[in-house]
Amino acid sequence: MAFASFFIIISCSWSCSKTDTPLYEVNMQAEFDIPVGLNTIETHYFKIRNVPTFYYQSAGLKGLDTSQIKNILASKGLIQGAFQEEDYDFISRISIYAVSQIDPNLKREMYYLDQVPLTTDQELRMLSSSTELKRILSEEFIDLEVRMNFRNFPGPNLRTKIVFGYAVF
Repeated sequence: MAFASFFIIISCSWSCSKTDTPLYEVNMQAEFDIPVGLNTIETHYFKIRNVPTFYYQSAGLKGLDTSQIKNILASKGLIQGAFQEEDYDFISRISIYAVSQIDPNLKREMYYLDQVPLTTDQELRMLSSSTELKRILSEEFIDLEVRMNFRNFPGPNLRTKIVFGYAVF
């Protein structure tokens, strides 16, 4: 019995690893319009072009050479009205991809929410994907691709802001 307890404790301590602390985080914003009249059947795609990543500037401000950066992961991500509070509970599913401008075939998911709650109200908080983003976010500018499915028809033209960021390791 004592041997089994010892084995369980040792196994647990090996499986527990220290979580990495990010070197720094970068916060960004981008805006796009959700037009009136979109249906509830199709997936709707919105392209946001030329979003600055601030990759080199942020590393420079932190005194880091970019060769020291090992990994970049998405941190927080949310959707909200750009000029006024808007209800986003008409969205049923959302995902946001970072797209390389050098190679448009290179795209990685940054954020998603497969079942948006009906109680979303004025701020839609998304889950961060665990995709490694260094290859794309090391470019000066990227494109974002927003994919949405609706449970209800959106109201009048909605100017929408994505507040998002990434963590550097």
